[in-house]
Amino acid sequence: MYFGSNASSVAEDPVPVYDLDHCTLGVRHLYASAERLRTETGLRSHEGGWLDTMPTAHRTIPLPGDAYVNVESVIDHHADLPPGVDAFRTWFEQTTRRGDHWMTWNLRARSRADLEDVARRFGGEVVTAPGARRPDGTTTTTVMAPGNAAVTWARGLPNWYFHPDLEQHPARRAPLTHERPLHEISWLEVGGDPAHLEEHIGTETFTALPLRFVDGPAGLYGVGLTTHDGEEIALRAPSGAPGLAELAARPA
Repeated sequence: MYFGSNASSVAEDPVPVYDLDHCTLGVRHLYASAERLRTETGLRSHEGGWLDTMPTAHRTIPLPGDAYVNVESVIDHHADLPPGVDAFRTWFEQTTRRGDHWMTWNLRARSRADLEDVARRFGGEVVTAPGARRPDGTTTTTVMAPGNAAVTWARGLPNWYFHPDLEQHPARRAPLTHERPLHEISWLEVGGDPAHLEEHIGTETFTALPLRFVDGPAGLYGVGLTTHDGEEIALRAPSGAPGLAELAARPA
């Protein structure tokens, strides 16, 4: 993750269609919060691992359509970190101390070429970096664009990922059955200007996603899930995007 000046606006070339990949729910206590969510919603999670470059770890809640929720918290409160990462850790801790917050939401490119298109459109790059390290010794590789958090997450907008092997996607690699089996993602509640989001992700993706807009700054505020028996599970929390924007605006 890095912060920089906003890139140029989207070009006039056709924009590929993208899928929802994952949303990150920031919490204060990783395991207690995951268990609380299971008790409240019936949603189970599996071990997602921790990041060597960030002092955070996560558990993964698989969702229909090869999407998932990352339940994430700071796990190393005392590591000697680079200034920017240390500031992010402090912000994350202070934010989640006030309760759960949606930190990011992210789309998935269907091909490497589509991800490269994202990088070109936003003047960024395709970033390939070490991903999560799991307790079983396995590791992941993150492939994402445009690489500049000021263009996406700090504005409450989605970033993009690419998974060369979907069988190793976090939503698939550890199959589990929720206590209340899921049928579909029924809605995503987001704030901000619909026109700005449509420009950011493209008209076809904007139309395909089950978006509904709420009052508030840009960012994710809720995820609605429909169970196989027709009931609804609503995951709602404030958006962390405004605070992340403040963090991005601080002098380096």
